[in-house]
Amino acid sequence: MANDRPLAAHEILDALENVSDNEEDYRERLICILPPPVDPDCLTDEDSGEEDNVTLNNLPRNILLQPAEVLIQGQIMVSDTEEEPSDSTGRTKRRRTYAWRKLDLAKNPVNWPDVQGACQDKRPIEWFENFLDEDVISLLVSESNKYAVKKNLPGDITTEDMKCFIGILLVSGYSWLPRRRMYWENSPDTKNELISSAMTRDRFDFIFRHLHVNNNLDLQDKYTKVRPLVTLIIGLSAYCPPYINYFQHCY
Repeated sequence: MANDRPLAAHEILDALENVSDNEEDYRERLICILPPPVDPDCLTDEDSGEEDNVTLNNLPRNILLQPAEVLIQGQIMVSDTEEEPSDSTGRTKRRRTYAWRKLDLAKNPVNWPDVQGACQDKRPIEWFENFLDEDVISLLVSESNKYAVKKNLPGDITTEDMKCFIGILLVSGYSWLPRRRMYWENSPDTKNELISSAMTRDRFDFIFRHLHVNNNLDLQDKYTKVRPLVTLIIGLSAYCPPYINYFQHCY
C-alpha cells in the first residue's frame, strides 16, 4: 500500500544529509516549508535562534514537523513514497492509451435525389424568388399597409413597391453610405442612379417607417413581431439539403 503522507521538513533534511558522496551532484537546492497553523491564543512567534541569523540548524520544532518540498534546478521533489496519483475518492487514476492507425478518413456517401425540372434555365431573379416568394411579399405588403392605416396614412404599398424596396436594401448592403438619403443626393460621389431611378426617396422612407410583419398583439411571444415571417422562412428551408438546413433546429 502506497504511503501518500508528504515528507516533513526534518525528514527531508535528514535525507539530504545522508546522501553519499557518490550520489551528491552539488546542485543548488531550495527547501520550501509550509507555514505552521496559527494558534489564536498565542501572542508571540519566537524561533529557537536569533531572528537575523536563521539557518537550518536552529529551526523550531513546529517548523520541522511541517510538510516541505525540495526544488532541485527546476524540479520539485515532494515524496518518494507516492506510487500513483489518486483523486479524492481514493481510486487510482488510469491514463488512457490510444492505438493510432494510419488510414484515410472514411467517406460517407450522400444519395442525392434526381433534380426535377430544368433548373439551368432559371434567371438569377427566379432563383432569388425561391426563397423570397410571393407569400413572403404578400405578408410584408399586407401587414405594412395595416400599420400605415392605423397611423391614419394611406395603405397603398403594392407588391412591386415592396420588391423594389427589398432590392434597394440589397444594393445598399454592398454600396454603403453613412446615411441612406445620400443615395438620392445630386452629389456625383454619393448618388446611386440605380436606386434613385427605381424609387423616390420619400416613397422609400414611407415604406421604411411602416414596414411590419405582425400586429404585435401576443405579448407572451418574444418573436411576435417576426413570427409569421420566421414561419414562412422555415417552410422554405425544407427545400434545402438536410446538412445545410440551419433553420430546422431553431424553431
